[in-house]
Amino acid sequence: MWRSKLFRFRIRWFVCTIILLSAACAKDTNPENYPADQSEEAIGIVEIATLEISENITVEKFSEASVYPTKSSLEKNQKDNTDLPTEAIPTQITAETSVPTKSILYVIDQSESNVSYGVGEIFLNQNNRYNYAEGVTNIVSGEILVDFSKPNLSSVGEITVGIKSFKSDKSRRDNAIRDRWLESNIFPIAVFTPTELRGLPEKYIPGDMVDFEIDGNLSVRNTTKPASFLVTLTINYDQIVGHASTRLQMTDFGFDPPDISGILKAENEVDITFEFVALAKSSN
Repeated sequence: MWRSKLFRFRIRWFVCTIILLSAACAKDTNPENYPADQSEEAIGIVEIATLEISENITVEKFSEASVYPTKSSLEKNQKDNTDLPTEAIPTQITAETSVPTKSILYVIDQSESNVSYGVGEIFLNQNNRYNYAEGVTNIVSGEILVDFSKPNLSSVGEITVGIKSFKSDKSRRDNAIRDRWLESNIFPIAVFTPTELRGLPEKYIPGDMVDFEIDGNLSVRNTTKPASFLVTLTINYDQIVGHASTRLQMTDFGFDPPDISGILKAENEVDITFEFVALAKSSN
C-alpha cells in the first residue's frame, strides 16, 4: 500500500517539476517580458568589431600588395633592365673642341658698304656761303684675310670703287665732276692696293674693336699716289664691320678743284670715307 502511495508521489513530483521547468523556459524566452541579455549584446559588438578589424587588415594587405612589388615582379624588372643599354659615364671632362680656324677670308658685302667723298665749297654769289658737299657710291668690292693665329700675316686685297656712280644732293654737281674735273666718265674705277698693315694687335679677340693703319697706292684717273687709311674694325667669325678714312689732295691726282668763276670755288682737300661689312667666305 505504502509503495503505491510512494509511486504516485514520485509521479506527481516529476509532473510538477516538468511543469515548473516548462514555465521557466517560457518566461525566459519571452522578449516582451524581459530586456535583451547584456552579455549577448556585448558578444555581438565584439563580433562586429572583430569583423571590421578583419576587413581593415584585408584592405591594408591588398593596398600593400599593390604598392610593394612582389618577388616575381622584382625578378621580372631585373630581367627587363638587363636588356636596356647602359649610359656611358665620362671618365673626365673634356675641353670644348670648337676652336677658331687659323684664317678666314671675308668678302665685302656691297649691299651693306659704301664709299663717300666730302669736300668744302664756297658759293661766291651767295656772300661766300660755305657748304660741305658729299657724294656716295655703293659700287665697291674687295677681300680681307684675317689670320687668327698670327695677326701680322693678315692681309687686305685690292679695293675697287666705281667713282662714276658718285651721287650728291645736286645732279648738276655730279655731272660737272664726271665731265670736267674727276672725269669719271672716262676713268670710272679707282683702285686702292694695300702694301702694309701697321699697328695690328698680337691677337684677335672676336667682338673687340681693332685700330690700325693701311698703307698702299691709290690709282685715280691715270695717276697713282701713295695713300694711308686709318681703319677701325670689329671682327667676328662670321663678319667684319669696318670704317676707313683718309684725306687727299685733288691736285695730287692730276686735276684741279672745281672752280666756276664768280659762282663757286671748291677746296683742294677731299675726305674719303669707307664704311663696309665683309662676310666670311671660307676658312683654312
